Amino acid sequence: MSRRKFLKQVAIVLGASVSASLGAAVLKGVTVDSTAKNNVLSGAQQQIITLLSERIIPKTDTPGAIDAGVPAFISLIVSDWYNQDEKNAFVGGLNEMDGYCLRQFNCSLEKATSAQHDLILTAFESRAEQSKSSDKPYIFSTLRELVVVGFFTSKPGAMQALKHNHVAGQFIGDYPLSKVGKAWSPSY
Repeated sequence: MSRRKFLKQVAIVLGASVSASLGAAVLKGVTVDSTAKNNVLSGAQQQIITLLSERIIPKTDTPGAIDAGVPAFISLIVSDWYNQDEKNAFVGGLNEMDGYCLRQFNCSLEKATSAQHDLILTAFESRAEQSKSSDKPYIFSTLRELVVVGFFTSKPGAMQALKHNHVAGQFIGDYPLSKVGKAWSPSY
């Protein structure tokens, strides 16, 4: 499957188009194995991304977001591929989530439990659904987009979470026409 086709399918799953910056990065060949040149995220913000990405795609019988290297991928995209407005919106959104956690649970996102992370993500998903008509990117939508694209462009995401079928079906060169019925021809 081509990257372009993959991004279109991810956009359908996410319910919106993939951001131009993320699309450009993936089409340019950026993967979870790439590293950020100018990391703009603090250690606390990177820890928040790690915790929340694992809540979005947790480890089950297949690898989770952390196993696939998604937090480093997110850091790379935000730091090296997002424009300044996108960076500000993303960091501001993380700060908004942290403030919400502080008000609701009297602790930072870093110290919140997994159940609290789920409640925060659910609340922010509801906010994102309510603000769909807005042109402003919302942190939950952006974070989910980054996690999903990062995960499914990683080797563990593509090879272990998805069913990899190098050759779809088998070739039978002498398949009896009687079992097919009519044969299709592009010539008229």
